[in-house]
Amino acid sequence: MMPNHSDQIILVNGLILADPDSCLVVPHGKTVIKGNMLSEVNSQLEAPPFSSEVIDCSNCLIMPGLVNAHTHAAMSLLRGLADDLPLDKWLNDCIFPSEAKHVGPEFVFLGTSLSAVEMALGGITTFADGYFFMEKAADAAAEVGLRAVIAQGILDVPSPDCPDPAKWNKRIEEFFARFPESPLTRPALFCHSPYLCGPETFRIAKKLAADHGTLLFAHISETRCEVEEIASRFGKTPLEHVHDLGILDRNFVNVHCVHLSDHEKDILADSGAGVVHCPESNMKLASGACPTRDLLKRGTSVAIGTDGPASNNNLDIFEEMRSAALMAKLVTSDPEALDARSVLRMATIQGAQVLGLDHSIGSLKAGKLADLIVIDLDRPHLTPVFDPVSHLVYCARGSDVRDVIVNGRIVVRDGSIITIDYSELASQVRSFAAKIAADLGIRTELK
Repeated sequence: MMPNHSDQIILVNGLILADPDSCLVVPHGKTVIKGNMLSEVNSQLEAPPFSSEVIDCSNCLIMPGLVNAHTHAAMSLLRGLADDLPLDKWLNDCIFPSEAKHVGPEFVFLGTSLSAVEMALGGITTFADGYFFMEKAADAAAEVGLRAVIAQGILDVPSPDCPDPAKWNKRIEEFFARFPESPLTRPALFCHSPYLCGPETFRIAKKLAADHGTLLFAHISETRCEVEEIASRFGKTPLEHVHDLGILDRNFVNVHCVHLSDHEKDILADSGAGVVHCPESNMKLASGACPTRDLLKRGTSVAIGTDGPASNNNLDIFEEMRSAALMAKLVTSDPEALDARSVLRMATIQGAQVLGLDHSIGSLKAGKLADLIVIDLDRPHLTPVFDPVSHLVYCARGSDVRDVIVNGRIVVRDGSIITIDYSELASQVRSFAAKIAADLGIRTELK
């Protein structure tokens, strides 16, 4: 395996898109990484120091790493198991029963490792994950070399790592106590939804998150069915419900937010809470479309997420950017509804803002952490280049990513993962998948 770390790395000869807020593209500048930090961006060094590793980025674009602000990474082991169903049937008839039988520490480590490799190859340098046995997810993310916010799942029904839901508090304290130390990962909490977590569960989870200085995530207003169920229980919408519980603030992350009234959009803006838009999962499950234009106009930070690889079914943020832009134009009948620059910000600096990481990632500035990607522009679908930002949103694919650097460490070089042995991982994944297939009486095509 090739070395993937140098005390100083200099990227030369490429276009540089350093600041997603301005989307200014600078030609032929140099980007200098010392240790895990960016020391110079857009500089004009005459000659690199002898000890530096120099990466030639001719015909390439250097940009901040992408942020996947919501996924369930371990569910890559359930990818393709159930498709073309509404969310309630997909969960209750297919996913929850399979999880009850198969989800454990090994499942989570293998599935998260597989997803982390997929995300790294597609230019994602940071992801937010919510599932079970999340200490193992943290191990997997750190081993592959990605930055991650690792959120332990909470339910008021039996779950794989908490069969007795009355003991979920104990499970959360165990999670925090066992969380592995790494500069790449930080813990968080994830209440699945208002229909699977009661008011007291939300209140206690928010207090625990605050006590530990972490974020609390939840699926909010994903489907009309959810909105109707919460209205029948509490006489209000899911967003109004969490607002009235007193937990909606900038450390609460609302995932989906598909069905919102204008009043709810105002509530979100006033609260400072972030939103994660998952366009392809919402389309695949026919859940609806997040009103991104209205939220952004009100000043709400909106990030982009893939959702899980079992409901998407891939983890390509470039696809999500394109889908987010096209979806907004379609549902508003306005081609100007969500432009390429706004979408790029959602996948970079606004994703970092929603995760509370914008002080250290999301743009390329001296003093920030060295999380960046190199896009190969020498592809037929990216030629010619009149507007690099347009290409990133409307033309590019995850497979166009050539190099990925996270925390100053090269994770992907020339389109290949170099931090772990992918062949060995794939073999372990296929062996585990064979157990799932045997239990369900189906077959897998590859052994």
